[in-house]
Amino acid sequence: MKIIFTVITFFLSTTYLICSDNDISISNVKVMKRNKPSCDRLGNIYDACQWMLKFKINNNTNDDLISFCSVIKVNKKKYKLCGNKIKNKFHTKANNSTVILTNLSALINFNNDNPKPTVSFISLNGKFN
Repeated sequence: MKIIFTVITFFLSTTYLICSDNDISISNVKVMKRNKPSCDRLGNIYDACQWMLKFKINNNTNDDLISFCSVIKVNKKKYKLCGNKIKNKFHTKANNSTVILTNLSALINFNNDNPKPTVSFISLNGKFN
């Protein structure tokens, strides 16, 4: 019974993280290879084996989200991840959500040959228009 509870808790904590601020939240957190079939078949051709972080940022307000900053924990180290309106992919309209794909190899120099990292969001702050 404890094992089932632990597995369910781990799954929910990595898939549906809701920050303490009700204005924005993070969900559907996934760590994956950029192109797993190509990586398995050919190796790291065209950076297919890079580790990627994919998540959805949800704007729960009536204002546009123009920037956000979060602290993520990758394995045991903490890193800052921010986005703003200049990069349109991070701009989230009112009561909408945006899927964000971040390259961990480029962001924190995470080695492609390392095992799959454990990623969690520690904090999340947003700026609204």
